[in-house]
Amino acid sequence: MTVVVAVPIVAATLFGSLRVHSLFDESRTYSRAAESASILPALATYGTGVTGAAAATILSLPVDNGAQAAAEAEVQLTAFLDTKDLDGQTTVLVERVLAEGRSLLDSARSGTLAPLVASERAEAFVTRVQTVFRSLVDDTGAPAVRTSGATLSDMWGTQWSLLDQVVAYPSLRDGTEGALLMWSNALGTEAAKLSVLREEISSDPGADDALVDTLSAELDNRRAVTADLDSAAGDVNALRTSIFTSLMAYQSGVADSATRIVAVLDDLAGEARTEAVKNAIGVACVLALALTLAVLIAASLVRPLRRLRNDTLDAAEVVLPQALAAIKDGAEIESVSLPPVRVRTREEIGEVARAIDSMNEGALRLAGEQAQLRRQVNEMLETLARRNKTLVEQQLALIDSLEHEERDPARLQSLFALDHLAARMRRTGDSLLVLAGTRPRLGRIPDAPLVDVLRAAVSQVENYQRVQIGPAPDGSLAGHAVTDVVHLVAELLDNSLRASPPESPVAFVFSRAIDGGLLLEIVDRGIGIPPEELAQINKRLASGDANTSDATRRMGLFVVGRLAERHGITVRLRPTSDATTDPGITTSVYLPTTLLRGTDDHDDPYRTERPRRLPGEYSGPKRPGPRSLVPAVSPKPRAGLPS
Repeated sequence: MTVVVAVPIVAATLFGSLRVHSLFDESRTYSRAAESASILPALATYGTGVTGAAAATILSLPVDNGAQAAAEAEVQLTAFLDTKDLDGQTTVLVERVLAEGRSLLDSARSGTLAPLVASERAEAFVTRVQTVFRSLVDDTGAPAVRTSGATLSDMWGTQWSLLDQVVAYPSLRDGTEGALLMWSNALGTEAAKLSVLREEISSDPGADDALVDTLSAELDNRRAVTADLDSAAGDVNALRTSIFTSLMAYQSGVADSATRIVAVLDDLAGEARTEAVKNAIGVACVLALALTLAVLIAASLVRPLRRLRNDTLDAAEVVLPQALAAIKDGAEIESVSLPPVRVRTREEIGEVARAIDSMNEGALRLAGEQAQLRRQVNEMLETLARRNKTLVEQQLALIDSLEHEERDPARLQSLFALDHLAARMRRTGDSLLVLAGTRPRLGRIPDAPLVDVLRAAVSQVENYQRVQIGPAPDGSLAGHAVTDVVHLVAELLDNSLRASPPESPVAFVFSRAIDGGLLLEIVDRGIGIPPEELAQINKRLASGDANTSDATRRMGLFVVGRLAERHGITVRLRPTSDATTDPGITTSVYLPTTLLRGTDDHDDPYRTERPRRLPGEYSGPKRPGPRSLVPAVSPKPRAGLPS
C-alpha cells in the first residue's frame, strides 16, 4: 500500500520540485542578469563622455565636460568590476573599453588628434561599447530584454552617426561643394538609421515613440538650415546647436533604455520568484491532500496487514522452527500445534491468513511424516548394523580360534588377513550405528593408553604398514571415549591412505595445546582437496550433520563429525604444503582435557607454546605441514598385525 501510494506522490513531488526549482533558478538567473545589466547606465555614460570628448576635439572645443563625465563613470565601472561577479568574457570586454577610452581621452586632451583620426578612433570605440551592450543583453535570454536591448544597441549606433556630421561641420564654413556633399551624406545616414530605430521602438512596448519624432525634427531642422546657408539668413552655428540637441536626446534615450532593461530583469526575477512560491505552496497542498487521503485509505488495511505480518514472521522464525525441532526430537504430531493468525476478516487479507494457517499445518504434517520415516530408516539401519556386527563377531571368534590352532605360517598369514578384513567390516557396522544415531552396546571400558588407542585404530585400516606412529605421548584416554576415538582415528587414517600414493607414508604428529589438551595430526602427501571443497568439509565436520546429499559419498567424514560432536572433539582439515601437485592433507584432531587421564604437562616434551589452531575453522592461506616433534620411523614389513 505504501509503495502504491508513494509512486504517484513521489512522481508529483519530483515534477513539482523540478518546476519550483526551475522557477527559482530562473529567478536567480534574472537577478544575476539584472545585477550585470546595472552596469549599462554607467557604461553608456562613460562611452558618451569619451566619444563626446573626441567630438569636441574635432570641433576644436574644450574636452573637459566629456572627460569629467567619463572619469566619474570610470570610477563606477571599476568598482562594479571589483564587486560584481560578471561573466569572464564580459569582464574582458569592459576592461578593453576602459583601456581604449583612457587612450582616446589622453589623445583628446593632448590636442594632437586630427579630425579624421579622432573620428575613426571614436567610431571604433563606439563599436566596442556596442559589443558590450549586446553581450550583456544576449546572456539574459528573455524576449522582452532582447527587444529593449536591440533598441539600446540601435539607438547607440544611431547616436554616433552624428560623428560624420561633426567631422563635416568645420568644412561647411568654407562653403565648398565637397563639404556640403559630406554633410548631406552624414544627414542621410542618420535619417536611414532613424527609420530603422523607429521600427525597433515601435516593437518595444516600454520605449518612447516621441523620442524618434524629436530626433527627426532636429534632423529636418539641420536640413533646412543647410539649405539656407547660401542666403544671408544662413547660420552655421545653428547646425552645431542642433547637433548637440540631438546628442542630448540620444543620451537620454540610451540612459532610458539601459534603465528599462534593468527594471525589466528585476520584474522578471520577481515574477519568477512569486511563481515559484505559488507553485511550492500548490505542490505542498496537493501533497498534504494526497498524504491525508492515503492515510485514511491505508488505515483500514494497515492494522490487519501488520497483524498478519507479525504473526506470520513469528510463526516462520520462532513457533514453526520450535515445533519442527520438537517433532524431530520425537514428539508426536498430535501434541504439537501452531496458533492461528489473528485475522478474522473475510476479505483477501483474511483469506491469506487462512492460507498461511493451512500451510503451517501442512508443514507440521510433512515434518511428522519425515520424522517417522527417518526413525524407521534409523531403526532399519540399526537392525541391519547389529545383525551384521553379530555375524562379524562370530566370524572374528571363529578366525581367532583357527589362528590359535593353525601352525602353517602361510595359512596363519591368510587368517591374519581375514581377521583384518573382518575388523574393517565391524567398523563399517559401527559407522552405520553412528549414522543411525545409536551407540554400540558396550559395558564399562577402562581408561586406555594413548599409544594403544592409536594402534587399535591402525589395526582397522588397510595398508596399515604405511602408518608411522612414532613415540606417542604418555597418558591415557577416558574409557567412555576409547571406542569412538579409535573409530574416529581409523576413519581419518583410511581417508589419508586412500588419497595418498601407495608408496608414501602417513605419519602421526603430536603436540600439547596451551590449555592442556592434545593435538593429534595425521599428515599425508596425497592429491589434496580443492580449497572450496575443503571449506565445505570442515563446515560439515563441525556441524556433524549427515542429512545432506554428500552423506553417501563421504560417509566416513560424516561419521567422524558425529563422533567428534559426541565427545567435544574438534576435527579440521588443511593442506599439508603449498605445492601445486600432491599438496596432501593434514587432519588435526584436538582431544580436550576432559578426555585425557594421567597427563602432567609440566615436563611434557610435546608441549608447545603456540596458539591453538582449533576449534576455530581454518580459513587462512595454505601453509606447510608441521614438522614432527619425534623422529620418523621407517615402515618395515610385518608378518602380523599390531596387537
